Amino acid sequence: MAKIKVVTIGRHYCAGGSSIGKLVAEKLGVKCYDREIIDMSAQVSGIPMTEIKKYEEAVLNPLKTPINLFSKGKDIPITERIFAAETQVILDLVAKEDCVIVGRCADFILKNRVKTLNVFINASYEKRQQCAMEEHNIPYEEVEARLKKYDKKRADYYNANTNKKWGEMSSYDMCLDSGKLGYEMCAEIIAQTVKMSK
Repeated sequence: MAKIKVVTIGRHYCAGGSSIGKLVAEKLGVKCYDREIIDMSAQVSGIPMTEIKKYEEAVLNPLKTPINLFSKGKDIPITERIFAAETQVILDLVAKEDCVIVGRCADFILKNRVKTLNVFINASYEKRQQCAMEEHNIPYEEVEARLKKYDKKRADYYNANTNKKWGEMSSYDMCLDSGKLGYEMCAEIIAQTVKMSK
């Protein structure tokens, strides 16, 4: 088996994907990129951070409208410019180093480019509800709406920009339930899989 160079992590909202990504990176001695990709995308594209945060993960389909990051013209939607910027950042990162990337269709972007382990982190509604309230300080009465909103946003974005289905087992190499296994065990399983690929 060829060595796995990059771990990509898709995740349900409040299932701990970002935390698990950081733990995996620590175990492997590499960097984890999550929200940092927004900062880098702002730098390479010239699009203000506020605009990227506002439009990031909005639905678009670059498969139907391939664009170049450096294309000029106001007719190119900002969502497509952001996707192009994030794509460029991700490709630049993996060209320089092994790493862990959370979200942003990284599994699709890196397909056939480098050896990846594509992971999806899920958890029961109850566990995610608990995480939302305890780790994100979301009031109980807002939790259900927030979980549905962000899951739908991620699913719509992923499904529109890849030829796979967000959260479906066949779309990933590995699916882990963080509610049952815990963050540490999920991270250990992922890290050991990467180490065994050497």
